[in-house]
Amino acid sequence: MENILKIGDEMKKGILMLVGFGIILYLIDWEWVAHLRQEDMEYFTGGVIDGLGYNLLLITMPLMIVQGVITIFPVLLLIILHFLSFGLIQGFFISLLGTVLSSLFCYWLTKSFSSKWVDHYWEKRKHKLNRFVKIFTHYGVLMIIFFRSVPFIPSNLISIAAAISPIHFKQYIWSSIWGNISMIWLLSILSAPIWMSDSIFLPYLSSYLAYVVILLTYYGIRYLRIERYELEGRRSLEKAR
Repeated sequence: MENILKIGDEMKKGILMLVGFGIILYLIDWEWVAHLRQEDMEYFTGGVIDGLGYNLLLITMPLMIVQGVITIFPVLLLIILHFLSFGLIQGFFISLLGTVLSSLFCYWLTKSFSSKWVDHYWEKRKHKLNRFVKIFTHYGVLMIIFFRSVPFIPSNLISIAAAISPIHFKQYIWSSIWGNISMIWLLSILSAPIWMSDSIFLPYLSSYLAYVVILLTYYGIRYLRIERYELEGRRSLEKAR
C-alpha cells in the first residue's frame, strides 16, 4: 500500500512538472532561442528589445528557467539584456531572480523523480555528478557558492548534485542566492564594455572583490569550525572506547 501511494505521489509530481514545463515552453520565443544559441547580440541590440519594458521578462524569465535545466545557450546573454534594458540595479536583481528560480526549478525536478531517473539521464556524466555530490557532502554550502560563482560550470549539474546530496533545502537556497550573486556580478564585469560606463567600473569591480573576500571568509570560518567540532567529537568517542 505504501509503495502504491509513493508511486501515486511521483505520478502527481511528474504530471505537475510536465504541465509547468509545458507552460514555460509555450511562453518561449523560439526565434530568440535561435539567436541566443548563435550568440548574436547584434540582433537584440539592433532595436528588438527597445520599448518592451517589463514585457521583456515574459520572454527572458522562462528562458532562464529552461536554461537552468537544459543548457542551450550562455546565460550571460540574458544577463546582458537585463542590464541593457533595466540598468545596473534592476538588471542585477532581475537576473538574480531568474537564476535563483532556475536553480530551484532544477532542484525540484530532481527531487520529484527517483534516483534511477537521475542516473539514467546523467549516465554519460555520472562520474562528474558523483564527484560533485561527494564535494557538496563534505564541504557543504561553501562549495555550492564557489561552483555557482564559476560561469562555465553547468548550473543544472550543481542543482542535481545538491538535490541528491545530504544538504538541506534551506542551505541550498542561501548558497544558490550567494553563489548566483557572485556569478552575475562576475559576468556583468566581464561584459562591462557592452553596458557599463567607465566611471563606475572600478568601484563596481572593487565591490565585487570585497564581496568575494567577505563571503569566503565567513563560510570558510564556518567550515573550519564544523571540522574542528567533528574532530573533537571523534576524539571524545575514541577516548570513551
